[in-house]
Amino acid sequence: MEKADFMLYGKKKAITMELKNVKHLSFPEASFQKWKEAIEESLKGKSIDRLQTLTSEEIALQPLYTAENSTREEWPGLYPYTRGISATGYREQEWLVCQPVSGTNRGEANRRIQEALKRGQNAISFSADMLPGSIEEASELFNNLLLAEIPVFLDVSGKQNQFFSLLYEYCKQSSIDEAGISGVMAEDLIAEWVVNGKIPEYPELYFERWFSAIKETQERFPDVKTILIKTPVFHNGGANAVQELALALSTAVKYLEEGQKQGLSLFEITSKMVFSFSLDSNYFMGIAKLRAARRLWALLSEAYGAPGDWFKMHIHAVTSEVTETLYDRYVNVLRTAGQAFSAAIGGIQYLQVHPYDHVQGNSGESAERIARNIQNILKEESHITSAADPAGGSWYVEQLTDELSDKAWRKFLQIEQSGGILQGLLTGRIQGEIRDVYEKKRLQVELRKDSLIGTNVYPDPGDFALNPGRIDISYLETDSAFVAIEPIKAVRLSAGFEQLRLRSGKHRQKTGHAPLMGIICLKDQKNHKPRHDFIAALAASGGIEISASAGLHSAEEAASFVKDTNLPVYCLCGSDESYQELGLQLLQEIKREYPEKRMYVAGLQTGDAFEALAAAGADDYLYKGTNAAAILTQLLKELGVNEDDKA
Repeated sequence: MEKADFMLYGKKKAITMELKNVKHLSFPEASFQKWKEAIEESLKGKSIDRLQTLTSEEIALQPLYTAENSTREEWPGLYPYTRGISATGYREQEWLVCQPVSGTNRGEANRRIQEALKRGQNAISFSADMLPGSIEEASELFNNLLLAEIPVFLDVSGKQNQFFSLLYEYCKQSSIDEAGISGVMAEDLIAEWVVNGKIPEYPELYFERWFSAIKETQERFPDVKTILIKTPVFHNGGANAVQELALALSTAVKYLEEGQKQGLSLFEITSKMVFSFSLDSNYFMGIAKLRAARRLWALLSEAYGAPGDWFKMHIHAVTSEVTETLYDRYVNVLRTAGQAFSAAIGGIQYLQVHPYDHVQGNSGESAERIARNIQNILKEESHITSAADPAGGSWYVEQLTDELSDKAWRKFLQIEQSGGILQGLLTGRIQGEIRDVYEKKRLQVELRKDSLIGTNVYPDPGDFALNPGRIDISYLETDSAFVAIEPIKAVRLSAGFEQLRLRSGKHRQKTGHAPLMGIICLKDQKNHKPRHDFIAALAASGGIEISASAGLHSAEEAASFVKDTNLPVYCLCGSDESYQELGLQLLQEIKREYPEKRMYVAGLQTGDAFEALAAAGADDYLYKGTNAAAILTQLLKELGVNEDDKA
């Protein structure tokens, strides 16, 4: 053997021996206590509690979760169905893509749903404004649709009695076997009352009529689910996950009680139920909400002494309206994609993704196609359908599910002990609690502690909104006496910022230019750029454009910039050191020559620095903790934008 070959052989042998040794090596076991000590050392002795995050559900999210956070042994397809109602997940039964299709008329809606069915949609679904009011309209809407072969998903929104009568007549005329029609054609009476702000004086009469119609429908359409528990009504009013779950259970229990009074068995009622939940951008909370919902509903079977499999929850998920934005609308594609992913991971049977232009009312075909394709991509390219429960085994998700279940159950019991959901709505207690949660969420957005991309952070100044009007698709089909309650209307976290930008847009239309404020940049770019960028982004959130100076090095240059631009509002941007070196003199010079100008300083100043800048002429400070919506309202007023300038 040559010397070189011998050396190479020796190296290979040594490497082989090292690999053999590696197989017997192991990392030292790290305990939670050791991890905690290491983290607190990096925090310089401060408590690890600083790393906790409190959610709107008042659940403290921990910086680390371990196996100790997952003590339950649950399996997909088995009671209490936390991990899904099917042992194989989506392998045997995929979720239904139920994107509601609309149009200028029912003929166009029919054409669009046929196109959708060719492009991946696997359920017939129309928006509520397309529901027929006559047999002629029903024929136009359902023409050439294979109702007995393709599942249907319709929220009939208070028109259930009229709709099923028309559908039955249409089936007879078209020789369609109505017993072969499957899917969901359901409504939620309580949700309709909540949206419309009135509860019948004698709700028992409504329930009697409703369940009588459900019994008749069950005979004609045995494979159609007719009872919807529609929690998006509460979610879109601002409710958190605990409130949504508790109100879903309370609504369902009310329907169980009233249905049994009308002679339906417990199984007949539960088998006709579908629960609808909204998913927002709180990704893991959304997954945990769906898991907790299945668990809590299944556990209710024990209270009724019924088999657990009677309480398998079928879930319809829809993306959130609360997080939708009017401006930078294409960002809604990213939001809804994440929300749809959360729904799919959580284990649903029906999924609806709002188009990116949903805020504006009727969506275009392109927007509807993108919304549908989000689901197609999740099904065909993400591989999440290959696992029965993709979130199973995540200690974080398991612990979050447990905490959410416990809180929601306690909230549900509280509602029931106080008289149930209708009593809570009549007294206004439920509405008040939801409003309190929404106001806290809204404040977090206004303070920019929670980000809405394209709205309170990274807004596109060149984006001008179209008509922001929404279509009201709420219906009631009776004229009996009602008791007025406070309605729960859909809200959006971005609405406050959008009103400001709409005011700016109206001002632009009237004057030919956007509201404009000046930025005075001190010294070189490194010195002023961070705060310049902060102020520019803040201004853009309110539709305000900026005129920024180059880096200035003297009070005379600043005064010249103010004279040339002649704007009512300016903001000083630089480092704290440059404020003391140059800013004080600059403010004094500008205020001496232009006392009417409003002068802001970027960055929070405290102590002597605050006092010195205020004495030199600073009117206010713009910093990270500023309530962005409030200060933008003030800036628009100072820039001459009238409060009635709303599109």
